Amino acid sequence: MKLKYFLNTEFTIVASAAFTIGFFSFLSKLLGVVRNRIFAGEFGAGDVMDTYFAAFLIPDFVYNLFIVGMLSSVFIPVFAHYRRQSLQEAWHLTHIVLTVFVTAVACAALVAMAFAPELISLVAPGFSPEKQKSAVALMRVMFLSPVLLGISHVVGSILQAHKMFFSFALAPIMYNTGIIIGAVFFVKYFGVIGLAMGVVLGALLHLAIQLPPLFKIGFSFRPAFDTAHKGVRKIAWLSLPRIVGLAATQINFVVITAIASTVTPGSVAIFNFANDLQFVPIGIVAFSFASAVFPFLAVHAAAGDIKAFLGRLYGAVNQILFFVIPVSIFFILERAQIVRVILGYGQFSWEDTRLTAAALGAFAISVFAQSLVPLFSRAFFALENTKTPVFINVSSAMLNVVLSFFFLGLMREGGVFASAVGAAFRVSDVRGAEVLALPIAFSLSAIVNFAWLYIAFSRRVEQFDGSRIVSSLLKINLAACVMALAVYGALYSIAPHVNMQKFTGIFSQGMVAFFAGFLAYSAASYFLKIPEFFALREAVPLPARRLISRIPFIQINWEDKL
Repeated sequence: MKLKYFLNTEFTIVASAAFTIGFFSFLSKLLGVVRNRIFAGEFGAGDVMDTYFAAFLIPDFVYNLFIVGMLSSVFIPVFAHYRRQSLQEAWHLTHIVLTVFVTAVACAALVAMAFAPELISLVAPGFSPEKQKSAVALMRVMFLSPVLLGISHVVGSILQAHKMFFSFALAPIMYNTGIIIGAVFFVKYFGVIGLAMGVVLGALLHLAIQLPPLFKIGFSFRPAFDTAHKGVRKIAWLSLPRIVGLAATQINFVVITAIASTVTPGSVAIFNFANDLQFVPIGIVAFSFASAVFPFLAVHAAAGDIKAFLGRLYGAVNQILFFVIPVSIFFILERAQIVRVILGYGQFSWEDTRLTAAALGAFAISVFAQSLVPLFSRAFFALENTKTPVFINVSSAMLNVVLSFFFLGLMREGGVFASAVGAAFRVSDVRGAEVLALPIAFSLSAIVNFAWLYIAFSRRVEQFDGSRIVSSLLKINLAACVMALAVYGALYSIAPHVNMQKFTGIFSQGMVAFFAGFLAYSAASYFLKIPEFFALREAVPLPARRLISRIPFIQINWEDKL
């Protein structure tokens, strides 16, 4: 089967689109795990990784502010509106958006490059002069990536609006591939700066993979700089609250990095390693469903079909919870095994492992909330209401900063709170344990964020029926409890029979526990008749079905639709 068949496939079923995005997101996250394993093994949780993550923050800030903030959740509904009227007008709008917003990103990147030393001093005030100098050099190279990613993001939005998800889903894989190439090959020839060069290469590959289907649908770029265009003004106006929200989120991470830079060396790296791990299920499941369902929500909202709109939303919420609840429990129970197997080699010490595992456990508490926030935010955006979710997200970010300082103070005092955290995560004897205040604060603020969004949406849409979610949630939680018992039992049953001081022993224990939990959760879902479990087969997209049908001895009757 030709690759272009996959790249040009158009989807009409949310679950099928989400399956596709989720599958490739899984591959991307897997590459991200490989990337972080290379980082950890080569550099450990020390100065090099501290400078890399700190240098990455500001280019990522520029990208999120100008591209994600203005285009990710606003461009698609506006494009869909113009496309309903005239395809030619929709393409004209796209030309203007590409010209205006990418130019803005390029200008912002140039300014930021000039003030890189001042920005690093702001982001990482606790770094030594040598670490700050290294971070400045990395940051200046990385500023090429927001320009490339900006163009790529507009292209991806166009493909999503056409319900073409394969190239969009492949793009993050290409991005991580570039970063890995930088870490494995460029560093050998160019030193640490090769890490930044890998980021730029990844951004270039992120764009390149999405160009073939873009040209296939008839796009031919013609520069047009017209800031007075009604569509551009509408995008800018609708984006203002979103920009404020993303700015608050990014500033939140800047503050967290600044706080971590004042703790012990390696704290910035530990926070980011744990955050990347806990974000794997969020990226694979939550953002896949949110990205897949958003064009459908936008179309239903534009047509005024609230019943269909809510039907899509209920299904996406239940499907997300079906996956992320057991994963979050698995992360909590097997956090040490996960971190040791994925990151624990080379320069990544046992102390690094224990502290990163503790941070992962703290993050995992809020995985369900973090997974539903982007979905409900997009539901608001589809209704062209950006103010409400942005106000809530900004408030939650502010709460996170306040809680970070508050919990860090308690950890440094060494009182009851510090003792409780140490006992809960078994890190009382590990240096720099106060950094755990940051993921704890992050989780609490994320839970508040989701609860607030949920309540606000139920008030905004009177037809919203929370019982459509609660009924499935009760069964999912029950199945997850069965899984937790199986995982816990397997962990302690296997431990005496393997060498827990070696990689093979830890890996064997973790995998046995994983499969025990997987089988228990699947069996419980089957007997409890959880709809999301039986919907998995329907989520397999048509191209994959056709491939499977060619495998000898496999006889499955698929419905011939996407």
